[in-house]
Amino acid sequence: MGSIQSVIAVLVALAAVLVYARFRRASRSPLPPGPSGEPIFGHLRIIPASNPERAYQNWSRDFNSDVIHFNVLNQEIIVLNSAKAAVDLLDKRGGNYCDRPNFTLFETMGWKYTLTFLRWGPHFQKHRKLLQGYFTKRNVEAFRELQVSEARILVKNLIEKPEAYGNLIRRFASAIVMGIAFGYRITSDQDRYVQIGADASYAISHAGAPGGTPVDFFPLLRHLPDWLPRPSSLKFARKWRWAIEQLYEVPFAAVQEQMRQGTAPPSFILPLLEDVNACAEKGIDPDMKPADIKGAAGAIYIAGQDTTWATLTVFLLNMVLHPAVQLKAQNELDSILGFDRLPTLEDRVSLPYIERVLQETFRWHPVSPLGVPHKSLDDDIYQGMFIPKGSLVFANALSMCHDEAIYKEPTLFNPDRYAPISEGGNGEPLPVGHFGFGRRICVGRHLAESTLWIAIATILATLAIGKEIGPDGKEIPPNLAFTAGLTSHPEAFKCTIRARSKHAEAVVMSAVAAAG
Repeated sequence: MGSIQSVIAVLVALAAVLVYARFRRASRSPLPPGPSGEPIFGHLRIIPASNPERAYQNWSRDFNSDVIHFNVLNQEIIVLNSAKAAVDLLDKRGGNYCDRPNFTLFETMGWKYTLTFLRWGPHFQKHRKLLQGYFTKRNVEAFRELQVSEARILVKNLIEKPEAYGNLIRRFASAIVMGIAFGYRITSDQDRYVQIGADASYAISHAGAPGGTPVDFFPLLRHLPDWLPRPSSLKFARKWRWAIEQLYEVPFAAVQEQMRQGTAPPSFILPLLEDVNACAEKGIDPDMKPADIKGAAGAIYIAGQDTTWATLTVFLLNMVLHPAVQLKAQNELDSILGFDRLPTLEDRVSLPYIERVLQETFRWHPVSPLGVPHKSLDDDIYQGMFIPKGSLVFANALSMCHDEAIYKEPTLFNPDRYAPISEGGNGEPLPVGHFGFGRRICVGRHLAESTLWIAIATILATLAIGKEIGPDGKEIPPNLAFTAGLTSHPEAFKCTIRARSKHAEAVVMSAVAAAG
């Protein structure tokens, strides 16, 4: 009898919550528009499992609103499909949208201590202060020698093994973040740390959207016994947890061992570990505990490696597709550099077209198209629309970057769209959204931009990229498929990569040899 009464009590409480929610909505401004849902499930069964950002963009067109709303199992979800709405809410009212929901699936996979997924509060603020201070625009200038050196090694490797471009780009991206975070030098695309990053990248890009999987809406699912059916995303998260654990543990343990031997090179984590040891000797707690340090360093590793690799792959694909863009960029480089030296980051201000190529790469295919959702801390009203407290708020970077009201022919890769009208361009604004917004904006964006710029400039200065030629002598169009998930990148495609000239190859080999 007691169990029946308990069930009745739970049902009455649930009914009261639903009635209160309806009354609360009715007493406020209307919610943003959105498609019709179903009782209980809401919109659960109409949200596409793959590439939902495209569906959300279409809904904005259908309802003539850059802010849309839907509901999944009584969880309110808001999608911002324009840069204006995202800036207005996430930047200008950032204090109300600085939180994150609980990411049950990603916590199951092992991402608990990473800045991207931390809830708002002292723990998040401590991590952000540390990373933001380390990666200021001025501070990242200290990494220029590393970035330039690795960009030159990248093109050398691409000349020697062009068919392995995917692994070689990943080696480049890994070398930058491993050098900064752990003081480790990667010398081969077969290095274990390249594979560790690749495994973690696969896990994060195939697990599903954070905050959007069944286990995120039903956290109790993760406690079901193994013999009961469970969501495939939960099975995947558990299966690939090892990849995230090794991302955190293996390089961290290597630096600890170097410290014991007195051979640890300078790195992001070295002074933090030295502080841990000093506090242990004094019997006090350090500000950053080992788990915090692993999380912060892991954030540098996966965020820097994964997005850099994905963005450079998008760039490479577009050079295959658009030889005229490639030629124009090479002409600019030749006019500034000549033919006897390679670009440096000091050349960036003198190469506006290369900058536009970088920005167009960001816009044409944002590698984190929907990003990680924010969570509202309080009720809000925006342009007469009610945004309830506790809503998940997504910034749809793909929709912003392909906004037809802002960008002419948005699916076309056209770096000249940013040039002033007086110079024959479209005068369109640089893209926003690919690094996030507000208090959740990527703290490593200055490092990411400069790393990508030097890689793009060095590739274009030295290499010729084109379509593969088939046995019949005809060009083979590249595969244009993309992965779906938190990060999105081109599927493997075929292309040709060679040195622009014997002289260009010699300049590259000489520069790499001189750097040791």
